[in-house]
Amino acid sequence: MLDLLRRKAQSPYLQATVLVIIVVFVFWGVGGKNKGALNAVATVNGEPITLQEFDQAFQRTMDNLRAQFGGSLPKGFVESLNLKKQVVHELIQKSLLQQGGQEMGIYVSSNEIQNAIKEMTVFQNNGVFDVTRYREVLKGSRLTPTKFEAGLQSDLLLTKVGSGLASFALVTPKELDDRFRFDNSETRLDYAVFKPENYTGKVSVSDELLAQYFEKNKEKYMTQPQAKIKYLSFLLKDQMDKITVPAEEIENYYKSHQEEFGQLEKRRALHIILKTTEQDKQTRRAEIEKILAKAKAGEDFAALARQYSEDGSATQGGDLGFFGRGQMVKPFEDAAFGLQKGEISDIVETQFGFHIIKLEDIQPANITPLTGAKSSIESKLKKQQALNNAFEKANEAYEKIIFAGSLAKYAENFKVTLSQTDFFTQAAPPAALANEPTVLDTAFSLKKGELSSIIDSPEGYTILFVEDRKEPAIPALAEVKEQVEKDFITAEAKTLSQKDAEETLAALRDGENLDFSQKIQEKGLTVHASEYFSRTKRTSKDLPQDVIAVGLTLNADSPYPDKIIAADNVFYICRFKDKKDVGDNDEQARKVFEAQLAAEKKKELMDAWIDYLTKSGKITINEKYLN
Repeated sequence: MLDLLRRKAQSPYLQATVLVIIVVFVFWGVGGKNKGALNAVATVNGEPITLQEFDQAFQRTMDNLRAQFGGSLPKGFVESLNLKKQVVHELIQKSLLQQGGQEMGIYVSSNEIQNAIKEMTVFQNNGVFDVTRYREVLKGSRLTPTKFEAGLQSDLLLTKVGSGLASFALVTPKELDDRFRFDNSETRLDYAVFKPENYTGKVSVSDELLAQYFEKNKEKYMTQPQAKIKYLSFLLKDQMDKITVPAEEIENYYKSHQEEFGQLEKRRALHIILKTTEQDKQTRRAEIEKILAKAKAGEDFAALARQYSEDGSATQGGDLGFFGRGQMVKPFEDAAFGLQKGEISDIVETQFGFHIIKLEDIQPANITPLTGAKSSIESKLKKQQALNNAFEKANEAYEKIIFAGSLAKYAENFKVTLSQTDFFTQAAPPAALANEPTVLDTAFSLKKGELSSIIDSPEGYTILFVEDRKEPAIPALAEVKEQVEKDFITAEAKTLSQKDAEETLAALRDGENLDFSQKIQEKGLTVHASEYFSRTKRTSKDLPQDVIAVGLTLNADSPYPDKIIAADNVFYICRFKDKKDVGDNDEQARKVFEAQLAAEKKKELMDAWIDYLTKSGKITINEKYLN
């Protein structure tokens, strides 16, 4: 309900209000509760959440998600999020907090509502609240003042509730100091990497071991399905050389598709619009005539637009940017393209209202001449004709195939030579079909003995018959022995490297006087020193996040982790090297950290209170609306 107003509200008070509400609630309803509602999606301590509220909140959420995904949502995405339940639970939380606030004696006075409305710039003229504009904006948003003010009262109450709880979320100097040092002190590690590739030479291979490995992993070596097909192709390239495009046809295409050959003329204009209805046209015309007189007298057009214009461009001084023909409604376009640069139009009437237009700039057309475009046009028109010809031939052949009863019989009757393949997989097709993914998809979607329909692809059209298929099967070991041996060595090398890393770490942890660097060098490995990292700066060159996370738990008294760390298919042993405490001189960093810590505590407090209200309240949900 307040979305338009929130986007335009500029006052710090309203921005703070919106911020707290957005942090606590993603969704909101319109107006107050209808306590007599029959179709309640849920009830909270006897107070209903109406179906209308739920539908509005759900639709808003869907709109926001669509915007994030560019207009459409992936199939099954909404269901995977269980979005309806999320929406109703957010509405329940809002209701609980409102009720909790009322029980705490928190109250929003009519003066507070009035002051909040007066501070909204969307309701102001020249920085002053305008009651006429207030009513017009609400009418345009399909809201009555009563409904809008009830919703605003609800939002302000929630803001007060949030502020009241936040006042208990205090960060003491000692707490700030302890947490700041804890999160920002920097750690450095010594570490070694045990890589499976260094152990491949230590792997023993025998036929018995390979057989055992193959038996355990044979599903991995399942063959791909194979197909053997016969087909007819009607390719564009076979038609292109037979086609001639008349010069007149090329010229006509060029004239009717100018936008394809460069940039058409564009114009940049400012405008002022007064919106109209059938009832107020005469009054509004009188208003815009006065504005036009000011503009013609030399007053700053952009300033006039900011003051009087009634659309979203007003904040930009009425600037509509560059536009071409066909992008604006016809009366507006005709007026804009009839002006000279710097000229101001007379009053222009469209279905949106009365406009005054000032032409700011002209971007001339830049079109490739026909001589430069002729070759590409000819090629395009040839391709279109070739596509039509190829389809006609494919369609004619398909009808004859159906009449003959089979592709083979058609070929025999009409002395047509069919293309054919041996068995092939979809991943390794014959060269002639390598660039025909649609044909391949069709071939592997059909069963043995099935005829395709006409297959449309970038190269032309194809009709195919699946002569035979080989379904996936587990091959004999002998057929895949080379790959099995490679996989076996890789797996065994990984096991050996892991075991060696584990034994090395155990020796280091048990041997009090065992030197880390010496032990690692005995293994033929290199000891690396990491860069400093911290809980707020969790990065160090060449060190994975898993190792950094473990490293932050180590210290001088406990220098080794409990176990090795597997990351990126290798194994790490690390040892605490040293720690560098954060300095006290970075006051700005401490202030930022204090704000973050306060926000954490506020959220924890809010979550705890919502949890208390939920457990102590009586909440029912009508599941039929969530399915």
